[in-house]
This record gives sequence, C-alpha cells and structure tokens, in this order.
Amino acid sequence: MDTIIITDLEAIGHVGVKEDERSTPQVLLINLRAISDFSKAIKSDDVNDTNNYATISKRIKTIVRETTYHLLESLSDHIMRVLFKEFNLEEITLRIEKPHRVANIQLVGIEMTRKSIDYS
Repeated sequence: MDTIIITDLEAIGHVGVKEDERSTPQVLLINLRAISDFSKAIKSDDVNDTNNYATISKRIKTIVRETTYHLLESLSDHIMRVLFKEFNLEEITLRIEKPHRVANIQLVGIEMTRKSIDYS
C-alpha cells in the first residue's frame, strides 16, 4: 500500500486538562501517516483521483480549531473518525504534540494508530 505523510502541521486549538490550556489557544504539532491506494492517481496523474494532502491538512486544522477537548487522545480519535469518514484511507497513525508545555521538555504528546475497520 501507499502512504500519505504530513509532518509538523501547526494547528491552533483549545486542548488540555488545565483551564489555562483550554482558555487560550495553543499551537499543536500534528504528524500523520495514512495508508491509501495511489494506483488510480498513478494511472491518471490527476489530483482528483487521490487523497489530497493539502485538503487533509486543512481539514485537520479546522477540526482542531473548532473543537475543545481535555485530552489529546480524545482529539486524536475525533480527527481519525472524521478522516476515515471523509477520505478513502485504510489506516492512520496520528501523533499530536504540544511544544513547551512541560518544564524542561521540548515536546509532549501522544500517538495512535487505527484502521478504518476500527470505526465501521
């Protein structure tokens, strides 16, 4: 299979356990690896025959901006549910990181992997 890769997408949203994290928008770094099938796009050389990574990136940024969660795990699950519903993806690995949220740590975050069948 084939893989779509999005690295260090900056999305701004409200997520966190503490009130100050939810009350003030913060930058999240999002990394995605999504399994798809590029065979139709390879033959046609047409962006309409593939999952456009720019469209996926914009969708992720919109989800982050329009939702509020306490946990990155919940946000990640929500993002994956939407992506599986709206795009032809077989598997997603999604990592969400918060830069400079914990003293003396560059990044903290989570990574989850799910298959489209997990959400059927």
